[in-house]
Amino acid sequence: MTDIAQDTSKRNVPVLAGQSILSQVAWTLGSPSVVLPFLAVSLELPMFIAGALVSVRMVGSMISDVFLAQPIAARERKKRAIAMTEIAIGACLVMAVVVAATGVVPVIGLAFVAAFFLIGVIEEIQSLMFTDLLGDHVHSKSRMIMHYLQLGVGGLGAIGIVLLVHEITKENPPFSRHSAVIAVSVTFFVLSGLSILMMSEDAGPSEENANPRPVKKRKFIENFTDIAAMFDEAWFRRYMLMRMPLVVVSLSVPFFALIAAEAHHSSAKGLTAMIVSSASGYLVSAPLWQFVNMKSHRAVMVVGNLMVAFTGGALLAVHFMGMDHEVHLHAVALFIVTVAVTGIGSARKLYFLDVAPKDQRVKGAAAVKSICRISGVLFSAALAGVAHMHEVAWAIAFIVATSVFAAITCYRVVLPRTKKAVRS
Repeated sequence: MTDIAQDTSKRNVPVLAGQSILSQVAWTLGSPSVVLPFLAVSLELPMFIAGALVSVRMVGSMISDVFLAQPIAARERKKRAIAMTEIAIGACLVMAVVVAATGVVPVIGLAFVAAFFLIGVIEEIQSLMFTDLLGDHVHSKSRMIMHYLQLGVGGLGAIGIVLLVHEITKENPPFSRHSAVIAVSVTFFVLSGLSILMMSEDAGPSEENANPRPVKKRKFIENFTDIAAMFDEAWFRRYMLMRMPLVVVSLSVPFFALIAAEAHHSSAKGLTAMIVSSASGYLVSAPLWQFVNMKSHRAVMVVGNLMVAFTGGALLAVHFMGMDHEVHLHAVALFIVTVAVTGIGSARKLYFLDVAPKDQRVKGAAAVKSICRISGVLFSAALAGVAHMHEVAWAIAFIVATSVFAAITCYRVVLPRTKKAVRS
């Protein structure tokens, strides 16, 4: 029985790797952190709304974390549900573009808020399901290799596709060019959803899963007491101490994209440059962080935070000296922070899978994300207010300061990798 489970697991790895590459291309071309805020600014939405879309997305994700973690953990088969989430995210993008075509700014604002909220809900449902699915079907080392293969091949594919779309549509008006990119993104979301249906979820069934007990109806308050109860676990407290400053660091990509959109949203090369930068960041992240991550999660997180701090500081310097008019300058800055944030995100997720016990994996992930989403909503809303009342540069200044603090915290808190963790 063990041999059958191992064979099935080996067959699933290439299927999941292919699906993750298609999904990576889709997310890069329709990125809620880069592409959609850029599109929002180009449609003349107020800067506060463009910045607050990050908060809206986090609110949607938080709802999934708080109320849907238990039903997701209890669900035995997840591949069909994951396929549906991919298609649903594509539908949200289609809705946003169709409404944007009306040209009515208040309606477009409402549509973008709704789209970001739904993407947040659906994306987090998918993330929670993937956390359990990969934990059960893919070993630690294979998870890491597959993750960086996704970033490398997916990033390279996104670069080729967006350059091709740019060449085909470069004579079109801005909205037409942007819509073409979104349409290709939706296509890849659908392909990603269909591809995961080819995997098998029969690897290593346990006796407990063979005779599942019915899940009793939960009280409303239990969704919150479960999160509070996680603080009784030493591993969880230590992880959260490291995780909290990274909430602010993760906002660097959307706010770097906003300052770029503010300067270059009318340029024919603006959106293409931003997508190529972010996709190149994923491409470079694959070999760079895979090599470092095999040795130390802590090194990835410390170096990544320092990269955000240094890049943000340099961008602020040239901004206040009035030298940031070239699109290439913002593209390079976005590239570096994408590399940094991708490395940090990958390392903390892999670190979580190594330290979280199996029976607390989904509940722990939901608790971490719930707390971080609440904090992220508050931070992103505050930074959006600063960007609206003053300028985006001051929001980036706060992110820079927090990145330095996060680098120190990660160095002091994150434990070096052990041989046991690598084999798990």
